[in-house]
Amino acid sequence: MAPSCYPPEYFRQLKVYVAPDNPAGRHLVEELSASGVQVLGIIDNLKTGVDVINHAERALPYDAVLIARSDYQPQIAAGMCERGFDNDRIWCLQADGKHYQRYRIPSLLQRWSQRLLSRLQRLPLLFPQLFTVYYAEKFVDSNVLVAFDYHQAIGSRVRLVVREPDREFHPEQCRYPWLGWLYLCCARVVVMDHESTNPLLNQLRQQRKLVQLWHGLPFKYLAGNKHFPHVLDHCFVSSSAWFNRHVFPQMFKASSYLALGYPRNDALVQISEARCWYNALSAAQLQQLRQGRKLVLYMPTYRDNGKDQPPIDWLALDQLLQALGAVLVVKNHPFLAPFDELRAQPDCAAIFHYPGRRNVYPWLADADLLLTDYSSVAFDFLGVDRPIIHFMYDLAEYRQVRGQFLIDSEDFIAGDVATDFADLCQALQHNLTQDQHSEKRRLLREKFAINTDVATPALVSYIEQLR
Repeated sequence: MAPSCYPPEYFRQLKVYVAPDNPAGRHLVEELSASGVQVLGIIDNLKTGVDVINHAERALPYDAVLIARSDYQPQIAAGMCERGFDNDRIWCLQADGKHYQRYRIPSLLQRWSQRLLSRLQRLPLLFPQLFTVYYAEKFVDSNVLVAFDYHQAIGSRVRLVVREPDREFHPEQCRYPWLGWLYLCCARVVVMDHESTNPLLNQLRQQRKLVQLWHGLPFKYLAGNKHFPHVLDHCFVSSSAWFNRHVFPQMFKASSYLALGYPRNDALVQISEARCWYNALSAAQLQQLRQGRKLVLYMPTYRDNGKDQPPIDWLALDQLLQALGAVLVVKNHPFLAPFDELRAQPDCAAIFHYPGRRNVYPWLADADLLLTDYSSVAFDFLGVDRPIIHFMYDLAEYRQVRGQFLIDSEDFIAGDVATDFADLCQALQHNLTQDQHSEKRRLLREKFAINTDVATPALVSYIEQLR
């Protein structure tokens, strides 16, 4: 470990602020406070709140600012320096999650390069607007993937650009960074389903039409793009007219909100041959795995506090599944399941782990039961009208990290709730043999006006009109 790196104990007698105001920052506050560090509050360059500041003039006397782990620590630190915070007292949490390194101001050459790059970002405004560009940072999520696959098959000048791809997601994906930059510069419409701090994209979205698909109807808190002063997207698309009226405008800035549906959900109402199977394990592998058994798909949400191991006795669960004639497929977050092939749970014959970086929706369409917790996939699965179990073993702790949920629990839960492993086993036995919550699912579909039709043709038609 480099001499400039220090463990959390170094800050135990100090007064610190934490940055930024996101789930990772909130979790860091919790960890530091539990270890005896005096946390004065949170710093965020854009957001404000009861315990959030964004300028040094509002800060109490402090000894250090600790930045939670992310890909944008240098930008966060630079922004704080511009707002009067002392660069010598800014520390960045390292990848190991156990040590902090002091932030260093970029050299004169680095700052000159950044200024030059900033000037170059204005060049795209001089380029002709020729393409519809589906854009992702590293991972192409299924909304962008499915919409692009349909669009490129019927339209011209449609491109998939991945800024720093960690794999090939589609055979028509742009393979050269310089060409991807050129396509973005020449974009007339940009389609994405995540937020981004890419300087080029930030420049483009002020002058070009951006369609934000996002990636699900949320139960938990989202930061959105409300705090970005330069953002006013052309359109925000979801699968719910109710969410478009009551939830999304509070978090995302857009000129219009359309309930066209999510492209990824098309698989849930399509026959197997019509689904988009790109970046998914094959239909043949699914059938070989099932062998006539019922399919349970477990899709837990990502936990910012790092406690991602559910209280499950895998061997006991395996015996139960075999007795019920069922197989369980676990689909974790890409961070937790970075492998690319299906893996069996050790010593289990009925439990498998789906690769986190693959598209699981073609498999979800065939699931007899969805097991999840606070994930938006529960809203997606309402359109399938099959049983859902919510495994909420850490509800209080999860709420503490993510903040208050966006909607009431009774408007999200559409099935049995299990709070421990015994509850889970009982719920599986009940729901694999009977369905007692069909009426509740129908009521939620109607209340939230969820669009369960095939979404992609209407979405692509809308995007074509923008061109």
